[in-house]
Amino acid sequence: MKKSLLVLSLFSIFILDSCKSYKDIAYIQNVTPDSIIKIAENIPALITCNDALLITVASTNQAAVIAYNPPILITQPSEETDIQATTRMQTYKVNAEGYIDFPGIGKLKVAGLTTSEVEAMISKEIEPNVSDAIVKVQIEGNKVTILGEVVNPGVFGISKERLTILEALSLAKDLTIYGRRDNVLVVRETENGEATFYRLDLTKSDIFTSPAFYLKKNDVVYVEPNKYRKSNSSYNSSKQFNISVISTVISGVSVIATLILAILK
Repeated sequence: MKKSLLVLSLFSIFILDSCKSYKDIAYIQNVTPDSIIKIAENIPALITCNDALLITVASTNQAAVIAYNPPILITQPSEETDIQATTRMQTYKVNAEGYIDFPGIGKLKVAGLTTSEVEAMISKEIEPNVSDAIVKVQIEGNKVTILGEVVNPGVFGISKERLTILEALSLAKDLTIYGRRDNVLVVRETENGEATFYRLDLTKSDIFTSPAFYLKKNDVVYVEPNKYRKSNSSYNSSKQFNISVISTVISGVSVIATLILAILK
């Protein structure tokens, strides 16, 4: 009877531990098939000083937009000049006052605006010359940094302004089995140089309403290790230290023994 109770107790502990493990690693657990959640607003990023903007102007009449897409001059080894149009020539640095110098128009104040607002502004400026212009503005160097318990940590360039925390983690090949899903940290720099911090619980549907659900340029995502990783790390460090001490002691004893043998001879 006692043996049966022991087996049952061990089985119960195993089942409870398995359930806990599932709760530790599964995403968005508190939703049902008919759940409807209003996702947080995706507020477009504002252009700031020192940003680099990739700006292209297209039209059915290509000759009409040449002035707004100036070619770059590349000098060949033979000292012959070859004219090539590349995206490099269409990148404009926002200066400390928030302006860019755009060909055919002149200085434009772009800091504090969204890319859509700059597109509309340039389209309006060139409308007298190009009636069907299509202007595309993109912030170059958009990136997010993902650190901690993910399969592939690093800095990831993003070509779009709409990037969710889940999409970002997929860029890093997802969390490892040792990453805490319930306490993911997002660090965001504000326009006035301050840092704001958000804690996300990926196991809850609350992430969809968080201001950090949509990441912004230069956000840093940190996945904290769970208690198993921490304890394992402590164990390995202690084990490595013990091995190092034992190795040192053995080496010392060996040297002393060698000296004693040499003296006795």
